Order: sequence, then C-alpha cells, then structure tokens
Amino acid sequence: MTVELVVCETCRRPEDPPEAVRPGAELVALMERMLADAPDLAAQVRLRPMRCLMSCKRPCAVAVRSARRMSYVLGDFAPDEATAETLTAYLRAYAATTDGIVPFKQWPQGIKGRFVSRLPPLEE
Repeated sequence: MTVELVVCETCRRPEDPPEAVRPGAELVALMERMLADAPDLAAQVRLRPMRCLMSCKRPCAVAVRSARRMSYVLGDFAPDEATAETLTAYLRAYAATTDGIVPFKQWPQGIKGRFVSRLPPLEE
C-alpha cells in the first residue's frame, strides 16, 4: 500500500522575504534526495509537493497519508538534513503499520510536538 508524503512547497516563515527561496521548496528537494538514496523506501512512498497545506502558522508543513490508514498533518519543520532524516524514519515506521498508528515509543525524536492534526481513514 503506497504512502504519500505531501510537502507544502510554498511554506515560508513570517520573517522570510517574499522573493527568497521558500523553505517548503527546500524541504521538497531534501526529501527527493533522501528518497533517491533509499530505493526501498521510495518504492513505498510517493512524494507529492503541494502549493499550500494551509498550515501557515506552522511552516514547514507536511501530510502523511495512505489508504485505510490514519492521516497526519505535521508542522514546524526546518528545511534541513535532520528534518529529512526524521521524516524518513517516521515514514518507515508509518509504512510498517496497517492502520497508520505508529506507537509513541517508535516516534523519532524530531517528530514529537509537531503534529497539527490527525484524520481517520476514509470509509469505503
């Protein structure tokens, strides 16, 4: 079952000048590289840049979702290698579940405190 990582490519911090490269776009590029370096994970995860996740008060924002699993929106990420590693570790744990609920003990440290919302799976 494919996992989708939706990354807001337009996310920016309030102090960023409008003409600057958007931190969200930087995070997209980092995740592209991270998935390219992990073909086993890339086979399970589809990266989907999106113009806006409407989580502007908590940039950089991402969503993790999959059919028949819980979905999550997370925010307050920096566009850096540590975030890419954190998201990669969380994606591995999420992909290993059948319901999308990763036990707290398995959360990477960088995920804690970043959850914005959780959505139940669509009922078919």
